[in-house]
Formats: sequence, structure tokens, C-alpha cells
Amino acid sequence: MNQVVIYPYENTIAVVIPCSTSGIPVHEIARKDVPAGVPFLIIDAAELPTDDTYRAAWTANFSTPDGVGIGADAWFAEQNGG
Repeated sequence: MNQVVIYPYENTIAVVIPCSTSGIPVHEIARKDVPAGVPFLIIDAAELPTDDTYRAAWTANFSTPDGVGIGADAWFAEQNGG
């Protein structure tokens, strides 16, 4: 299963494709890479439309997210015990 993270961004859907060799769980990658306070979903990559011609029209329901981003600065501070 190849998972990706999606989140709302400037009237569209942003997609984060985690590096499989990072050793960081996808949920932690999402917390780090999604901007602070923004909800995210972790989905199977196969769920994304294959044609991104109309990407601006993509929608997703973030009312029950898998989590909320904290941003890179806060994530790294958290990892370093601060």
C-alpha cells in the first residue's frame, strides 16, 4: 500500500508523497509537512484521480481528519525535546 497525505491548500488539494526510505511514519510526516492548524487525510495513492487536468476541482471531506499539521519548525522542536 502506497499512502499519501492530502490537505486543503489555496482552494485546491495539496498532496504530500512520503519518501519510503525516510523511516518516519506517514502520520509523523503529515504532522511535519502540513502547515500548522491545517487538517489532513492519509489515503491510499490509488484513490487519487489519475488525470490531474482538473486538479483545481478536486474535493475531499476534511470534517473528520486523520490529524492536524503542526508545521516543520514545531515538529523538529518536538523531536529535539523542546
